[in-house]
Amino acid sequence: MTFPEGMGEVTLSTAKDILIPSGYLAIEESEDGGGDNYGLYWEIGKESNPPIVCSWHHEEFLLSPEFKNFAAFLEWFKDDERVGPTMNLNDRDFFISLMNKGKVLTKNERTEEAIEKLERSVSLFGEYAESWYWLSENYYKKGQKEKGDNALIKSISANFFFGLPPKKAFDRFNALELSVNLQDHPMVKRGTKWIVGGDFATPLSVNYELMQEIIEDLLNAGDVRTGMLMSQNYGLLMSRQPEDIAKRYSFQSTKWFEEFCIKLFSIYPNRSY
Repeated sequence: MTFPEGMGEVTLSTAKDILIPSGYLAIEESEDGGGDNYGLYWEIGKESNPPIVCSWHHEEFLLSPEFKNFAAFLEWFKDDERVGPTMNLNDRDFFISLMNKGKVLTKNERTEEAIEKLERSVSLFGEYAESWYWLSENYYKKGQKEKGDNALIKSISANFFFGLPPKKAFDRFNALELSVNLQDHPMVKRGTKWIVGGDFATPLSVNYELMQEIIEDLLNAGDVRTGMLMSQNYGLLMSRQPEDIAKRYSFQSTKWFEEFCIKLFSIYPNRSY
């Protein structure tokens, strides 16, 4: 992984755990004593890109992007008052700012402007489900079905450590009318209803057997990055299941995590640390 300037100012933790995503390195000086912290995160397959800085919420198993780069974090962290972090909706270099601006533009029916913001958002960081979902909604508004379908699939296959896609994304995914271009896509050719729900009223329900088959389809089709993202999502979801369900799928978290890391690092050696 490519580290930004100024790393001598902090100490990075190299602890590995199934419930901490690969590519996230905690900043020890930011530990709150209860398991939460700030840290650097690199996208899978994009280890040469600069990392973003996230907060890690251990009880929710959730990464929350807070700073667009390490320099912005360090400036904030050294500030004695340390209010914030703040959000500038006009920041074109932070994908979360662009995503939130895109949502505002969407609700104001400024579709073309929203697409411009959201396309830039996903170009800066491609693992955030909500960015892809709002981009898909705006493509659909413009009648660009193929682009909308592909962005929707990107939302469903994004990194669940940053939060599940909105329930509306799962609902639309399960109602997809497949175009010729999508009929052989690994995410949909086995049917879309392998994953449904996604909110408090309708908790997420997953057909894990089909999910494993889809992961293998993705890897075999050469879409390795999506396959490994989905594999990580599988491990996260399974690790939060009751013991009887884990046993049904012969899922042992420690063994799974070790095997996943071996495979991931063999594909992306620069991710190993």
